[in-house]
Amino acid sequence: MLSVFKFAIRNLRRYKRRTFLTSVLITLGVVAVLLFVSVSGSFKAMMIGQITDSMLGHLQVHRKGYLASIDSLPLDR
Repeated sequence: MLSVFKFAIRNLRRYKRRTFLTSVLITLGVVAVLLFVSVSGSFKAMMIGQITDSMLGHLQVHRKGYLASIDSLPLDR
């Protein structure tokens, strides 16, 4: 097992350009995934907010105090 790590470290030191490019591309991939997840999550929250705030429908049934407490709903956090 130790020889595998020695072999890996030796290859990392030997091929510096390949190691650098691989680490940069992995970093860019992780950043791209994080950006996509955050943008899609905020888009989903915005869409849900617009749909629920539009108050469209032929008939709406709410419990007492719903419209007064609409700002503190879990989707707004």
